[in-house]
Amino acid sequence: MSMAPTTPHACNVLSVDGDTRRLHHFSVGKSGVTPAGGLEAGTGKPLPANLVARDWRLLVRSRLDVAWMPPEAVFLRAVPLPACAPEELAGMIEFQLEKLSPMPPAQVVWTVESVPHPGTSSANPSSANPSSQHTAVVTIVARSVVEAFVDSLEQGGYQADRIELPGLRRLLVRPVSGDSLRVVLEGPADGRVALIGWWVSGVLREVSRIRLPAEGAADHLTAHLHGTAWAAEMDGWLSGIPAVTLVVEGAASGAASGPAVGSAASPGLDARTVALREALRDWSNRTVEVETSAPEPELARLTAEHALRPVTASLIPDEVRQRQRRLYVDSLWVKGLTALAMTYLAGVLVYLAVLTFRQSSVDTLRDETRAMALQYTNTLQIKARVKVLQEQFALRFAALDCWNAVVEKLPEALTLVQFDFKNGRTLVINGNASEADRGEVTRFNDLLRAATLEGKPLFSEVKPATMSPRGTLLSWTFEAELRREEGAVP
Repeated sequence: MSMAPTTPHACNVLSVDGDTRRLHHFSVGKSGVTPAGGLEAGTGKPLPANLVARDWRLLVRSRLDVAWMPPEAVFLRAVPLPACAPEELAGMIEFQLEKLSPMPPAQVVWTVESVPHPGTSSANPSSANPSSQHTAVVTIVARSVVEAFVDSLEQGGYQADRIELPGLRRLLVRPVSGDSLRVVLEGPADGRVALIGWWVSGVLREVSRIRLPAEGAADHLTAHLHGTAWAAEMDGWLSGIPAVTLVVEGAASGAASGPAVGSAASPGLDARTVALREALRDWSNRTVEVETSAPEPELARLTAEHALRPVTASLIPDEVRQRQRRLYVDSLWVKGLTALAMTYLAGVLVYLAVLTFRQSSVDTLRDETRAMALQYTNTLQIKARVKVLQEQFALRFAALDCWNAVVEKLPEALTLVQFDFKNGRTLVINGNASEADRGEVTRFNDLLRAATLEGKPLFSEVKPATMSPRGTLLSWTFEAELRREEGAVP
């Protein structure tokens, strides 16, 4: 993520000091880097997930995670270069890397930053006179050291996008004018590391790092400075010892900087620091200024501002960054698939719950339907019985009405032999007559067709008579359909 072209929305700076980890959180906006909180935790305690977790929220709000690396295994080089575009700086250093690195290039990782000369823009060194130069500060670290450091961070739950040196920020905290020698002390008094920068006419000429032993630290430091000064005089860029500034952690309380003139009892300075100051004064024959370095929160803010600048080289190896990216993508897939599976499982559980509820409702309806079916069957039986009774009641009067109509309409010449109902609706009449009374049979048929009851036809249909001779008699028969009122019989 350190190589991302877009500006992150947040930045973390992690400081590891023995068994203590301090996390500084910053929000990044148009106004720059703003402190947004911080915390301190032991190595055995996890860092808050809402600040350091790598999850889907980084897709929406990107974040840059920076870690401070101890300076013990770091090599620093200052390389004067002609003005160039920022994207060309890494290529120019790569051509000289074999000469600059104390180890084979394949075994180191490196990064570079530009320190512009006076009158040159820090944002774009090539913006000034083309003949101007700038100094490239190259930081070189053994690849195995960086990989071990990154692994230790990941085991503690922190995945770094950038590795920075806090001492380098103390050394380059502000531009230097004139001639100056700045010695930045880091670490405990019995195992300090000194970062040394030489400025001549405001131009950074040399930067180095040495480890000071617990005993003889002053002699070791002055010997190193003497050798550097002798080599600088041979190269022609140093004509005299410049003013010396000793930058320490926790110098005189309440003073940002100031001269340190006095005895070993100077307030705020331990004995080893006073010894180093005295040795530097004796070596340079000058008053040594003791300066308090910026407090850690301010140093973290400066680190965050520097880390947000685009870089073309990183102390984190490419394969480590690719592995981190692959792990991040894999974690997104795993979390996404897990969330999908959980959602699917929740959906299945909801479906089963709804299905069980619906099945229970169906069973209840089925039981109610069975009870209603029994009631319906009983109702149909009762209805059929009522219908039979109604038909029997209706037929009793219908038979009398038909008998009355037949008796009233039957001519005297005809003899009634049979009077019968079929299916409760069809009246069948049989009789005899003489051959000469054939017309009476037809008239009797017409009279029944016209028979009425309470002003309505008694029969809905009267079929023509069928006549057949039987000896000297004429046998006749016909059928009549009894008219029924709609709804009279259910």
